[in-house]
Amino acid sequence: MLMRKNNSLASKFKVNEEINVYGNVRIVGDGIESRVVTIEEARMLSESMGLDMVMINSSGSEPVIKLCNYEKMLYEIKKVAKKNKQSAKPLKEIQLSVNIAKHDMETKAKNARKFIEDGCRVRVTLTMKGRELSRREENKKSILEFIVMLDDIAVPEAIPRDDGNKTSVILKKKQ
Repeated sequence: MLMRKNNSLASKFKVNEEINVYGNVRIVGDGIESRVVTIEEARMLSESMGLDMVMINSSGSEPVIKLCNYEKMLYEIKKVAKKNKQSAKPLKEIQLSVNIAKHDMETKAKNARKFIEDGCRVRVTLTMKGRELSRREENKKSILEFIVMLDDIAVPEAIPRDDGNKTSVILKKKQ
């Protein structure tokens, strides 16, 4: 029936002969009425249907055993996990300069608002050049002003951080 491969997902479930249960079990599956039977009846039923017995839940008075194609079940679980991993939203970046005009900042704030509403986190980076670096605290006003523009929808994850000639902060959606 089944050849077990050694991977982390497969080791989470006990299958067929690995199930060491005595007494009654609850069987479930596609097209199978959920009911309580003895372990011997469950084994005979799975063999007659050509399906594997997979222990879903071992706690409780009656362990739950699913009658299914084990390889297909693993495939479905992996497919769902992959889809969830892909749906993780990326980190978007908005770059500001020290001498940014008010209208340009409003436009960038509008774009950042769209990203945040879509569920993305936004990194706001302020780049300084030459003499601007000597007035670092004074130049942080533009990044703080940007944060205030979005305070109705977003909050900073931490205080703005200095990295060389850049100051950056990550904004996330308010909970």
